[in-house]
Formats: sequence, structure tokens, C-alpha cells
Amino acid sequence: MNSFKEFTLLEGFGNNEAGVYHEILVGRHLNGGKHMHDPKGRPGESSSDAHQKLEKAAREHGGDALVKDHHEKAKAAANHIRKQVASAGHSIKHVHWTSKSGDVERVTGVKSSQKEDPSDIMITTHKGKHVGVSLKVSKKTSKVPASSLGQTSGGRKAARLGTAHKKAIAAKHKGLATTTNKQARKDWAKENPKAHTEIKAANKKFLGNVAKKQSRELRARMRVGHVDHVINHMRQVMHAKSTPMQAKGHDHIKHTTWRSSKGVQTKSANPGKDHEHIFNAIKKNPHKLKISHTAGGSVNFHYDGKKVVTQSHKFDSQSDPLSTLKSAGHIA
Repeated sequence: MNSFKEFTLLEGFGNNEAGVYHEILVGRHLNGGKHMHDPKGRPGESSSDAHQKLEKAAREHGGDALVKDHHEKAKAAANHIRKQVASAGHSIKHVHWTSKSGDVERVTGVKSSQKEDPSDIMITTHKGKHVGVSLKVSKKTSKVPASSLGQTSGGRKAARLGTAHKKAIAAKHKGLATTTNKQARKDWAKENPKAHTEIKAANKKFLGNVAKKQSRELRARMRVGHVDHVINHMRQVMHAKSTPMQAKGHDHIKHTTWRSSKGVQTKSANPGKDHEHIFNAIKKNPHKLKISHTAGGSVNFHYDGKKVVTQSHKFDSQSDPLSTLKSAGHIA
């Protein structure tokens, strides 16, 4: 799910805007060509306003060709999702835009955080079933991140290491101490390219160190029998868990759309069920789980010789010299 954003044309049209534009268009196609319903009581921008703003930004960024590409992908995604709903014996009655915190509860009555339920849109069928859909769109690949995690997911030492790293950079580069926000730090980096290059090199080394310490911590957990702890961490990295809504008898789909040489491609997944066989196998044969790290900042999880998932540590921004540590999960 994309956390809710206010969009301005000054922000351009990057991956974030493309993702939300996809949400708006898919929902519209599913809703019979009409804009999605906005959850009752939801503050902020409506789906109609967001559509107008994002379509204008897309056209200014990539012309009619980019707009056409997005519409083709959205139509293919909507057709695929509609078929899945129909195969379960349902038909679509309403579609709501649910990318803002609290939206899922506003529509379904089921309380959940965005972390627990990343549904970007919510389908309600004529039989009263809710189907949340987490939408992903990519230019040329289906390999989109499964999760976006904060620094606390980098191990018990990650937050402390991150704070110490920032302090060390600020102490070495005194000019950063006088900056008051992200934009000011970015401006400082542009004005001091040599120092920024040094910081990037230090950041790369730091990411490798975080990955090394985390992999050691996880292997130590396995040695003392904390298998469930490691599996729960893998669930978080893979976002492999059911939503609170599913526990109430409703459904959730993770849907990905991309374009290949064969045209627009789609696939769907059920994160709460698709990977259970792997976790069950790890519980049965924990010695077959191998955890390693790379100097580039990744932690790899292999089971029985096959890669399951990678947790890639990175910084929130390459242009901000005091950016915050985060990570992303990539399912093999």
C-alpha cells in the first residue's frame, strides 16, 4: 500500500505517483468507469480530484503515451481482478479507495492498521463480502518489493547503529549541523559534492555492517531454538500474513501488473497463504534454513539450497546526507 499523499504537480511523476495513479485507474475500471467511492468521513483528497491531478502530471511527464500505458495496465489489472472475484461466485457492487489510514475500517468496520492491511482499494460484492486489493505496478518486471520496513526491522541494534552513524557524519561535516530540514541537507550536499561522495561511501559500508550484525543475530536465534522468532521476521519481510479482515471471513489479494515483450502481464497472490508451506518446512527442518549477508547490505534467507527472500537495507534517500535507514523485502 502507498501511504496517503497529497499530490502537487511540482512533485513530478515518479514511482510513488505512478503507483497511486494505478490505484485510481484500476478502481475506476472495476467500478464501471466511474470514480471509486471515498470512505465516509475520510479527510483529504477525493479519488476524482486525485485522478485529474495525476493524469495531468502523467501527461506533462510522459505525454499521451504514458497515460495510454497506465490505462492499458489498469484495464488489464481490473479485468484480471474481476475474473477472480467472479470465480469465487461473487460480483462487484462497490469499490472504495482505501489508501489512507483508517479507510479499511471506515468501509468494512474491521479495525486494522495500514501495516496489518495494505489494501489500496476495497471491493464490496453483492453478497456483502469485502475483497481488499493491494496494487503494485511496474514498468518491465513483476519483481516488486514485497515490503517496505523501518529501521527497527533491521535487528535489535539497527536503530542505535543508525543514530550513531548520523551523529558521526554530522560531527565530521560541520556544515550539516546547521541544516534544519531534508531540503536544506540536500542543498548542502549539492554545494559540497566531495563531502557527499565521502558520505555515500560511508553509508555503503554502514549498510554492509548492519546486514552483517543482523544475519549474526538471526543465526544466533536459530542456534538457541528461537525458530518462531525468525519465521515471524521472515513473515514481516515477505509481508506473508493474513489481514484482520480475512479473519472475519473476507478476502485479500496482492495484485501486480507490468509490461513485458508479450504485452501487459498480471499476477495475483494471497500473502497470508502462499508461503505457509515454506514456514512449515522450516519448523520441521530448521537446520536447512541458512542466513547470510552481503557487503552491499542484504540479508539472504535460503531454505534447502533455494533462496526464499532477501531483506535489502538502504537509506530513505540518496540525496539526503542524513537519511534514515530502512529496508525492503524481495521474494525470490
